Amino acid sequence: MSVRASLVGLSLLAVSLLPFAMLSSAGVRAEQLAGAATSGFLGALEAVGWVFVPQFALAVAVLSQALQRIATRAAGHPAQASPGWLDPAIESALLLGLLGTVSGMVQGFAGIAPDQIEPGALVHALGMALRSTFVGFSIALVGVWAKAEPA
Repeated sequence: MSVRASLVGLSLLAVSLLPFAMLSSAGVRAEQLAGAATSGFLGALEAVGWVFVPQFALAVAVLSQALQRIATRAAGHPAQASPGWLDPAIESALLLGLLGTVSGMVQGFAGIAPDQIEPGALVHALGMALRSTFVGFSIALVGVWAKAEPA
């Protein structure tokens, strides 16, 4: 392992630990952080809908591949071929986003007569649908970037 690769690894470790160090120095305890993480996950589940769970798994996998690609490039190592699971993950992220959109639309409009439409509930369901699409497309874009060969 070269000195450059070791420095890149240490830099990535320091950057990943920085938010925790800042929170700790501000007096945030570990149980508060865990509670906030849990409520954040539940809030995301509420905001995006049930498709958030598989989207979250895909996001972690695709983001790890993108970070590996960044670290490899920064260390000056040649880029490796993209893993075989990346193409299906990108397609799945897109399809899950669209599935969340359809699901949110169905929830918003199912069983409602035109004279019984409540704008607040409808806006909530449509917002969930659009956020699901946004998350799916965001994951796919990161995946396409991670798959791209360096110029």
